[in-house]
Amino acid sequence: MSVVVDRPVREILVRAGTQTNCNGIARILADLEPAEQFAFVDAHESVWTGDCDDEAISWCVEAVRRGVVAELTEQGQGELPAVRFVLRRILVHPIDSAPHRNEQVGRMAVTEGLRRLTEITG
Repeated sequence: MSVVVDRPVREILVRAGTQTNCNGIARILADLEPAEQFAFVDAHESVWTGDCDDEAISWCVEAVRRGVVAELTEQGQGELPAVRFVLRRILVHPIDSAPHRNEQVGRMAVTEGLRRLTEITG
């Protein structure tokens, strides 16, 4: 399957896990846009990060990026397609954020964005 993003997909909201269950929670809002090459843009607003420290925010964002890259590479059959992934919001919690959950929402956002593109053209 070839990944082709020929128009923007806005407001992809995904969530994984639940708060206070010791297995973590993650939630992001993102856009998927056409591009000449792959780009991951961290444009998050501090709405969901609150007063979390920069290190916690940084590792949550990086985990989302890993999930996005992994899913796009899988969907692109080993190649990273030319898309721009824009992270608009990210939930960061000092206790309940977990790297595996952030990777999971990165993957989920890509899947949802591609599903919406297919739904429109299919």
